[in-house]
Amino acid sequence: MSRNLNGFSTCKYMLLGILCFCWGCTLGQKWSENYALLPGATASDPAFIDDNPETIGQSQRKQGSGSAGTDIDIPSEAIVYLPKKKSIYRIVIHSTNLEEFELHAFNSRGEWDKIYDRRSNKDPIIDIRFNKVVMTSGIKVVVRRTTEDAARRRENVQMRRENVQTSDGNIRRGRYRYFITGPTTALADIAEIELYGYDTASP
Repeated sequence: MSRNLNGFSTCKYMLLGILCFCWGCTLGQKWSENYALLPGATASDPAFIDDNPETIGQSQRKQGSGSAGTDIDIPSEAIVYLPKKKSIYRIVIHSTNLEEFELHAFNSRGEWDKIYDRRSNKDPIIDIRFNKVVMTSGIKVVVRRTTEDAARRRENVQMRRENVQTSDGNIRRGRYRYFITGPTTALADIAEIELYGYDTASP
């Protein structure tokens, strides 16, 4: 019985030692440099990667059909391309009006894979960390909602009476209809998009 207890105690301390070692490695690991600032990196708005939080860039709307009614749900995007693939574990977005969004990574087939989504946000600095590596040369922010969307809808969605001219030249009052005169969502104001991996020089 004593031998079994001693064996259990030994295993317990060995396990504790392994956990402490792993914890120490995690604490000692540092973030890499901001890959978005590497020479050759580009962005859909240069302000995203100029290392200056005072300059504000904006997301851009995807090319649509040209019809306001058809394109009403097309989101805007903010994209950062790296000069080569990097292992991404952390993304930081500085934005004062971004509420709902998705993150997509550029894959080797030239397509975008969704890697993250957030349905609600109130933080001006959004710090996202991944448990699994995201190996990519491009990150895209797909904007689903901003704090300014309601104001944009009030501005560009109007209810007017649709009058009809009859054959004898008179005007017949028609029913009320909604008219879309412009975008119903606002662009995201983004100061910086930062991309990090782990510092390979860390112990």
